[in-house]
Amino acid sequence: MTSVRKRKMNRSSVKKNTRRTKDKQRDINIHSNPIIAANWDKSLTLQQNYKRLGLRAKLGHLAGGQEQKVEKLSEIKLKKQQKEAEQVKISDIEQTTNPEEIPEGEARLIRDPETNEVTQVIYGTMKVVRKPEVESTTSVVQQLEEYARKNSEIVRERKQSDRENDWCRSLFEKYGDDYEKMKWDKKLNIYQQSAGDLRRRIMKWKKSTSA
Repeated sequence: MTSVRKRKMNRSSVKKNTRRTKDKQRDINIHSNPIIAANWDKSLTLQQNYKRLGLRAKLGHLAGGQEQKVEKLSEIKLKKQQKEAEQVKISDIEQTTNPEEIPEGEARLIRDPETNEVTQVIYGTMKVVRKPEVESTTSVVQQLEEYARKNSEIVRERKQSDRENDWCRSLFEKYGDDYEKMKWDKKLNIYQQSAGDLRRRIMKWKKSTSA
């Protein structure tokens, strides 16, 4: 026999929050761009999709929550060796007095052999060039660039509505080409458009009516 509490729960309009209900939040429908919509993988997160498509979810640096790339032990050792090879060894600069051989941000101290006091400080001026990470352009990015280039060539001129045409006609019939008087009319120019704006709108209205 069902308890009173269970019967109340069954009659309640508040539904239980299950995992299946939460999973529906992952179904993101992309309507803004057809290329991204065609290449979107709903089984991946937003961050993973952007990375796969060659895009950035954030322009700045991520504060956390980024998945670490799984690397083999041989790859980690190879990176460590390359990093050590790029670094300047202390034995290479401990006898030099040329600032161009010392990396920028470091310095060499020359001491007196008898008192061990610092007699000279040589600051390094050698620029350490770090290789930038080259981001490969994916096919999706190339399609987006082509799509943006084609759409940027299309210039759509805004058409005046019937209400705006009637408004321009009433202003022109009352003041003609005197736009300074138009802007002070509190009844017709209720939004306090400037004289230049009124002139542009009426010139456009004249062009449309003459055509």
